[in-house]
Amino acid sequence: MIVPKERAEEIRQKLVDDGVMLEHTKVRREGDLVYFPVKRQVHIEGCAMGSGEFEIIRRKSYDDALRERGIHIDSISLDLIGDIAVIRLQEESCAKEVAQAIMETNPHVRTVCLDRGVEDDFRVRKVEVVAGERNTETIHREHGIRMKVDVARVYFSPRLSSERMRVAKKIEHNATVIDMFAGVAPFCLYIAKFSHPKKIYAIDKNPHAVRYARENVLMNKKEDIIEVIEGDARDVMGRLPQADHIIMNLPHQSHEYLSHALQKGKHIHYYEIMEKERIEERVRQIVKESAQGGYSVNAGEVRVIGSYSPSKVKVAMDLEVKHF
Repeated sequence: MIVPKERAEEIRQKLVDDGVMLEHTKVRREGDLVYFPVKRQVHIEGCAMGSGEFEIIRRKSYDDALRERGIHIDSISLDLIGDIAVIRLQEESCAKEVAQAIMETNPHVRTVCLDRGVEDDFRVRKVEVVAGERNTETIHREHGIRMKVDVARVYFSPRLSSERMRVAKKIEHNATVIDMFAGVAPFCLYIAKFSHPKKIYAIDKNPHAVRYARENVLMNKKEDIIEVIEGDARDVMGRLPQADHIIMNLPHQSHEYLSHALQKGKHIHYYEIMEKERIEERVRQIVKESAQGGYSVNAGEVRVIGSYSPSKVKVAMDLEVKHF
């Protein structure tokens, strides 16, 4: 795929997230163009498909390193957040060996944390450092945005980078935006950088997330656009102005807050964990419950953006709201 240089990082992230980037192959750069090796035809506006030769990169994976140690892992989840690797394992007895293999094959990783699941109401995961430096704070970079994160104190998912960009592209120029569960403000920073909004209100009740969000706003020089507010969204929403867009990325509890968003927003970017066999039924239920509250809701784009369990998935909905 042939990409303009100025869009290279955006397109690279999308190709990786969509699983079409050819692995272990070196990207080519010629003048103002970047050439990405892909597995199949991809259609992206402003880019073109072509053919050419690419250099193969011979790099040992952590799987290779584990096999050399005589270890086979059936299931592993790995997130790279800045220079920290966060892993989830079914067989935690092998955690230290897996962590060492990751550090051996990823020189930029300085800390490996074992994720033991969600610990509290702040969506924070209980993590244990199993290799490297005993420091869980890092700076994560996406699409030219820098975000300071402590993986032991705040929720952050690098897997949502494409979703953050997708939402940012839906925000109109000069729009007012509310993020009800902002965390360290990744959605807000994407929107501030790429959408030219009038104002963004970033709400979170985790004081650590609020502190990092404020640091991130200053670090990315968006303090004139983003206002970070500490508190429960149910208590804060009443004193905020009407919004063109509201983001509700709290998938286990979003439904408890939807009535507050309906009162304030024209477009709601809503996330929920659902039974994958009942998505259409759940969408109809949300539309029906909104109507009972006096709001006409049209569920536009409905997308599965990740798996949660064998039977459940994380779903993103773009809801358009009108008062009766």
